[in-house]
Amino acid sequence: MKTYDLIIVGAGPGGSMAAKTAAENGLKTIFFERGRKPGEKNSSGCGLGPRMWKQFPSMMKDLTPEKCPSLRAGAAARNYFINEEGIVVGYVMTRPTESVSYEPAKSWITMNCYRSEFDPWIAEFATYAGAELKNSTLIVNLLKKDGNICGVVDEHGEKYKAPIVIGADGAVSMVAKQSGLRTRWAQDQITVTPQYDFFAPPNKIDDIMGDEALAVWWSAIFPASYQVFFHDGFHQGLGNWLNKWDKNPLFYLNRVINLKYYQRLLKILDAKPRELQSHLLPWLKYPYNTHTDGVILIGDAGGFPCPLEAEGIYPAMVTGKIAAEVAAEAITSEDISKSALSKFDEMWKKTSVGEEFEAGEELYNIWKALPFSPKETMSWFVPMFMEVMGGIYDWSQPHAKRVRQIAAHVKSYMPKALPFIMKYVFPLVAKIFENDLDKIMDPQKLMSVIPKIMDLLPKKKKQRREKL
Repeated sequence: MKTYDLIIVGAGPGGSMAAKTAAENGLKTIFFERGRKPGEKNSSGCGLGPRMWKQFPSMMKDLTPEKCPSLRAGAAARNYFINEEGIVVGYVMTRPTESVSYEPAKSWITMNCYRSEFDPWIAEFATYAGAELKNSTLIVNLLKKDGNICGVVDEHGEKYKAPIVIGADGAVSMVAKQSGLRTRWAQDQITVTPQYDFFAPPNKIDDIMGDEALAVWWSAIFPASYQVFFHDGFHQGLGNWLNKWDKNPLFYLNRVINLKYYQRLLKILDAKPRELQSHLLPWLKYPYNTHTDGVILIGDAGGFPCPLEAEGIYPAMVTGKIAAEVAAEAITSEDISKSALSKFDEMWKKTSVGEEFEAGEELYNIWKALPFSPKETMSWFVPMFMEVMGGIYDWSQPHAKRVRQIAAHVKSYMPKALPFIMKYVFPLVAKIFENDLDKIMDPQKLMSVIPKIMDLLPKKKKQRREKL
């Protein structure tokens, strides 16, 4: 039996960051990857946000196209809006805004790359620091002695001993289950996400899409679908919580692909499908049960993806680093109890990951009720939004008349929009500005004013008289 100070199950970004940090802190560390190399078993691509460069500057400056050929920076995001007839009724392009304070984020919104390149790249930092990487090894159980966790067992029965095990083994975490921290996620805590990966010539992507990094397809006939562009291809995927599907997820993904507008995009990009993928992704209001005696869960295993859009790479790396630091301190003090490892929760809550989860429930609720409820919400939201955004460009009648028509049409959506705003929007605003509520108008009063304002709009045009 081989003995270590720390065992990490999983060699994704979180596991590799934990292994790197642990080795740098002098721990004899091993981390396991079930595939032939890190990234082989993962969903194929990811978008990396600017805060990764802010949080891990010395590491991320090493991520270049030479190290990661699929890398593509993008400064624009396109939002498509699809109505109940499957027609793209409009789109809005967004770029970094004037309020952005971190310099790199003023130039690009994401760096996109394939996990098959990114994961091995980050794992090299861990092995360079002295951690041992064992590929093609599936960990199937936790090793226990007198009821206490003391290591892991692989699929061949080989045992590895260590006082602390970090679970970085994804959504279906063996470590979480065998440690008793969680049997399985509830159906409203986890999503299933199918996606198509397409090849497209790099020159086509650059010439046609320009500096677009990604797109979101907001629709009344399928859950919100994401599109991410890489150097030589792109993903099209969508997801929803397990309790929200009424048909096979591929039925809805194929609805995206079969849109007339989308087929045109595939044609002009000369795109060819490469692979169909599917993965499970935890999506929680707030992480819980993240540690026990001798065990810490990080990344997807701990339920750390962002509560708004479920981005998971950054939270995995942050929690991986913290877990290794807590493990090093616990081993030094010879106290690996649940109480000692509770410092993990104390520390991640003080980071930007913790700050994200301060409004986790409100972010989760509004996102679940808006783009992921096509029939209930998007069926009225898309036409209402496009009425406001697009109606003014109609030159068929005088603009003043069109504005009145638009206002009257928007008013017709208020019976559905107002309850939504009351139930989801105001709780989010109140949570975000909870320290400044005295400076914000009372939500109840504001909601009572909006219909009155709409009623004040003139129903008949008053004739102007020329001055004599």
